[in-house]
Amino acid sequence: MEQIKLDIDNSNLSLQTKKQYKSKINVFFNSDNFPDDIDNTLVEINKNGRLNTETNNVSTMLGISKVSQVFKELLNDENISILKTKYEVLKQEAKNLKQEEPNKDNDVTWSYLKSLEGRLDYPNIKGDDRLIYRLYVSPGLGYIPRNDFSNMKIVNKVDDANDDTSNYYVRENTSFIFNEYKTSNRYGKIITSVPEIEKYISKDKNYMFENGNVPTDPNTIGKKITSAFNRLSGGKHITLTTIRRAFATKIKNMPLSEKIALTNKAGHSLEMSMGYSHNLEDDEN
Repeated sequence: MEQIKLDIDNSNLSLQTKKQYKSKINVFFNSDNFPDDIDNTLVEINKNGRLNTETNNVSTMLGISKVSQVFKELLNDENISILKTKYEVLKQEAKNLKQEEPNKDNDVTWSYLKSLEGRLDYPNIKGDDRLIYRLYVSPGLGYIPRNDFSNMKIVNKVDDANDDTSNYYVRENTSFIFNEYKTSNRYGKIITSVPEIEKYISKDKNYMFENGNVPTDPNTIGKKITSAFNRLSGGKHITLTTIRRAFATKIKNMPLSEKIALTNKAGHSLEMSMGYSHNLEDDEN
């Protein structure tokens, strides 16, 4: 315990936070269940079952684990993962958020987007249109769609994906590796298996989207997405945000723990992901 307090003292935290953390360390260690049973530890030190207290205790455990390697090892990776999920659940319960914006003129349902799959063989549909549809809707990533394909290199082997400043598609195991994205500092590397995507990617490509040998910039990819869905839908203005809103609405009635696991997998907070949802009825919900 003294080493953990020393780690806290040596951190860059404010004096007030250091004092709070060291006080809570004493509380944690006085629990009969710590660190073997985190759930019962949290119950034991919050006898009145107050939501704010529970949230604070979970947040404090996570905070200390970031500045003290000793405390982090004591908790272990499994418990830290459990605490992260619990923290998201507690925040959602405390705020009782619905996070729904008014419907927009171009909002569509996920069912509608899935129905466009039958149009992929129409003569006006281009090769990149099919790839975009497969990336963003079906089979998709299985979580809220990303806009991180502009710097995505295509390599044959995992060993070739050795630059942490780039994103990759690896042919040998048909997976995406996301190193660089908006919240990468918090969520780290994301690896997603996408076995159904391979047949839609040209064999001679060096990047997922490219202009010659140069990767396509994000704004241009955004325009390509809108153009592709304009052709597929017969004229609707469907943007990446439209697709993200449809997916968020699709999952909004899932159990909270499932939504949190799904959004964490995508490198998003629950609040960010569900902030896209709208009110249109969808028979996939």
